[in-house]
Amino acid sequence: MSPKKSTMDAEKPTSCALDSLRGMKLGPFQLEILYWPKSRVGHFDFEIRLMDRKGYITRFPVVTGTYSKGNPSQFIQGWFDIHFLDRFDFDVKSPMRLSEMGGLDENLFRMLGSSASPGGMIIVSYLSDMVWGFESQPHALTRQCLRLNSLRIPPSCTPLGWLLFKSGCRNIKREAYDVQGSSRLAGEIPLNAEYEATFTQTLSKQVKDYLVTKPHEEFVHLEEVCRTHAGRILEEIRDPPLTTVYRNR
Repeated sequence: MSPKKSTMDAEKPTSCALDSLRGMKLGPFQLEILYWPKSRVGHFDFEIRLMDRKGYITRFPVVTGTYSKGNPSQFIQGWFDIHFLDRFDFDVKSPMRLSEMGGLDENLFRMLGSSASPGGMIIVSYLSDMVWGFESQPHALTRQCLRLNSLRIPPSCTPLGWLLFKSGCRNIKREAYDVQGSSRLAGEIPLNAEYEATFTQTLSKQVKDYLVTKPHEEFVHLEEVCRTHAGRILEEIRDPPLTTVYRNR
């Protein structure tokens, strides 16, 4: 079956923060946005698909979920509750993965975060690959990290936690607060400079406490991935380097 050319621009109901992402470039692709108002005012189901240079769109979304505008009068900021699908294709014979395309997954989350309001949240499932029936190293490794409490890996240093960090979230926790269901990571974008300073200080301590622990030799690959993310987090928040950091051999 041939991929269809985009018809999504015509399917645009009421305005939504996701409109700011429409047509944005992601490597050789551009984002196509489709959303539908839910019965609850200010809530939308949505999909993000990719369109290639010929105008063909992916058969399945790379992100799907719910967006809420929140209720600022009650100090509830907007939020996203999403599945990140990673795997995509324009035909069944040529699957690709954003996580294997030179940081396109990070760029996608950065774009998603740019559409969120200060104080907003992005909640991401780490069971999406199991629900949708595809293999995904970011999801599988994140589950393993969170299951092995003895490794003391901060949620922000897991593969999906790192993507939340790239989206602008600085308060990253396992599970998803009071959102229905579990098996999610939840990231909060700072409301203002004061919140950002508090979140960053806590995040820095979590990451440093992790880096000074000795890696578990039984989980070498897992430790390599998460310690790489930890180092990059400290670099991006411009925290002074540690004098003693355990690295994998």
